[in-house]
Amino acid sequence: MNMRNATENIEEFYDPVNYDIEEGEATRLRAMFYADIARQTGGPVLEIGCGSGLAIIPLAQQGFQCCGVDLSRPMLEHARQKSQQQGLHIRWLEADARQFELGQRYAFIFMTGNAFQAFLRRQDQEALLACVQRHLAPAGVFAFETRNPSGHDLTARLDEEFWNRYLNAQGQWVTVSGTQVYDPIQQVMHWTTYRRWAVAGQDQVKVTKIDCRFTYPQELEALLHYNGFNIVQQYGGWDKQALGEASLTMINLCQISI
Repeated sequence: MNMRNATENIEEFYDPVNYDIEEGEATRLRAMFYADIARQTGGPVLEIGCGSGLAIIPLAQQGFQCCGVDLSRPMLEHARQKSQQQGLHIRWLEADARQFELGQRYAFIFMTGNAFQAFLRRQDQEALLACVQRHLAPAGVFAFETRNPSGHDLTARLDEEFWNRYLNAQGQWVTVSGTQVYDPIQQVMHWTTYRRWAVAGQDQVKVTKIDCRFTYPQELEALLHYNGFNIVQQYGGWDKQALGEASLTMINLCQISI
């Protein structure tokens, strides 16, 4: 199965209002974790892959100077609208995370929602890290999480499986299911998501695809090392538990190598 490039890999991110409903609760713990780091580092703060602003807007509410970068125009427009309604001054930039220039350095840069996994090739990962390095202040912290391969089922599941159900912005119950195919050579998972609901008795379905790269712990450490970063702290969960084989996530706090 062929991998898509970054600009083709954002089908999941064109319905920001319902995205907020579907992902809002899942983002809450992540947002609290990164907000705690922001309080330790101080600002300004940059979020790469900020989406609809679920994580960066709460930081602006706490008084931090904030900027959000994302590739999806609908998500950014929704984020901008939400921040303006609250009287928050957040800089929003529609850009590819592999090649942007803000003309400013940040004490804290973070990525959440497993956005790191959208960078499917080593060259993509390295271009992202080069952008981060250009924008990170001396002694600043770069933090991000990525799914831990050993904590996930990487086998093929070709029959649809139920994932969750939620009430959308239109007042309709949406059932979410999906399939997965993993390419062990490229280390890329190909997920297909099906969202089904009914309108006036007529069944509706929306099908989206997303590809995510799985990076193993030692591979990640080497990638960061050879691109000028040290991992200064690593966790296996939002409660700061140690990374273990069964951990679902790898949370990485990094600084530029001296």
